[in-house]
Amino acid sequence: MKVFVTGGTGLVGSHTVERLASAGHPVRAMVRSEASRRMVESLGATAVEGSVERQADWTSARGCDLIVHAAAIVTSPDTWQRYYDINVEGTRHAVHAAADCGARLIHISSIAVYGRRPDEGDAGAVDEDFPFGPIDAHDYYARSKREAEAVLWEEGTRLGVSSVALRPCVIYGERERLFMLRILNALRWGVAPVIGNGENTLAMVYVGNVVDAIERAAERRDITGAFNTANDGGFTQRELYGIIRAVAGRRIRMITIPLPLAVAAGTLWQSLHRLVRPGLYTGVGRSSGHFLARDNPFTSEKARRVLGWEPQSDPHESLRQTVHWFLERHPELGP
Repeated sequence: MKVFVTGGTGLVGSHTVERLASAGHPVRAMVRSEASRRMVESLGATAVEGSVERQADWTSARGCDLIVHAAAIVTSPDTWQRYYDINVEGTRHAVHAAADCGARLIHISSIAVYGRRPDEGDAGAVDEDFPFGPIDAHDYYARSKREAEAVLWEEGTRLGVSSVALRPCVIYGERERLFMLRILNALRWGVAPVIGNGENTLAMVYVGNVVDAIERAAERRDITGAFNTANDGGFTQRELYGIIRAVAGRRIRMITIPLPLAVAAGTLWQSLHRLVRPGLYTGVGRSSGHFLARDNPFTSEKARRVLGWEPQSDPHESLRQTVHWFLERHPELGP
């Protein structure tokens, strides 16, 4: 199986390249820079220069049987136009490229398509049929991921492309550049904020388990549609900090913060950033408090039942591996 991967230097993309190349599949990865070229080649892929927002660059996918479209901007302080060009138009080009070469298309979407709502329901309540909620106009990431999926289904149906959209929650793992590094930096002060009682299971999934879903979706070309990949066992807030404390060998004191206070602080932070950087994405702000305080509201039962997805990595051990990986590369974050 010949595979074309976008976002090959990102978290999901790099692990996809590494997994599929090691399994013997010829992999091409789109890159923008010489550093990106070196990285994907070190993982076993052939690098091809291009940008997902330029349709002409997608000719590099010709001859491939599978396209894994993992490229996206997530938290970059960019304009809506930039988010639209990369996340939405990039997906449109992926669909057309898949149609041109008759390839299977796996699009890495997000649970953000459901809308960032504090009232999403009990644990396991949000499945693929759950109604979409409103998305704030300033939430460029969530807006763009929802619009990207709309393009995937509309264009894909019209062009007859066999497509799957995987909807993970917050992804962590080796080579991750958003979540874990920020947490480890914050914990250097020896204090960990626990929102609520801290016993809730977080909406987080290990990247290797997302790649397991990609492999299952690649094998089942007859299956199309959206699949949550947001439950691999998970861990609570307190377990998260406890594992980091044990691996890093650092004293960390957990301090309880009421949810209303956390939401108010997030809202204020976001409002201030919008004043300073008008027109640029300022992140999720107030939604981060709800994310940390509530149980994982998503269910991945459909992915297990239809795709046969069974996460192979234990989340607690995966978290330990991830922390070890970061500490080896950032020893200043250790004790």
